[in-house]
Amino acid sequence: MAYAFGGGRIMSAEQAQGRNTNSIMSGWVDRGPWQYWDTITFLAGAAAAQTYSPFSVPVGAQDPLTNLTKNKLQTNLQRGNQFPPPRCLLLIAIGFYFESNWLKADIDALLSNYYFEFKIDDKVFHEGYLWMHPGGGGLAGVTNVSGQSVYTLGLPAPGYMRRFGDWAKYIAPLQQFSLNMYWQPSQVVTSAIGTPTAAPPTLTNGGTLRVYLDGLTDRSVQ
Repeated sequence: MAYAFGGGRIMSAEQAQGRNTNSIMSGWVDRGPWQYWDTITFLAGAAAAQTYSPFSVPVGAQDPLTNLTKNKLQTNLQRGNQFPPPRCLLLIAIGFYFESNWLKADIDALLSNYYFEFKIDDKVFHEGYLWMHPGGGGLAGVTNVSGQSVYTLGLPAPGYMRRFGDWAKYIAPLQQFSLNMYWQPSQVVTSAIGTPTAAPPTLTNGGTLRVYLDGLTDRSVQ
């Protein structure tokens, strides 16, 4: 039972257990813009894999591509393929960004041979070529140093990203989502006309591909 004291109120243990301790108001969260990112590492001189699954290995876990522990430079996802409560995501954009150490021939090989699917639960909500979703960032400039080059996917400005607007998709806390990149036999001519490549491409220099999800997320207010 509860007792009044000095104009206040003393609650019983039973009542206290059901008390909301949110520091703003019951049911409120800290909602705002947020990005979740992950990293795919392609090794020099090695054949690329048939499938890549960013967002499946969270921070602090071992990256199967490098055998190193992922830190915040590689990803900021706390759980593989889902968000811990109260985190969620209203997905506004998907972006792919090639770090500046890439050779153009290697970028071309990936853009020509891979497509991606983004699923929420078991349903595909987005799919297409990587170049359809430029990252909206990267380096731009000029130099008089010979032999120096930088290539980006799209133009290095957020306004050039593909955004979903009114068709943004909501991913609830603990709901499964996935982004997979799949290799397919390319129809790009490599030897004779009509002869597709028979295996994933071998990359000369390799590099780091950043993949990120842009949108709104919820976090606790405490």
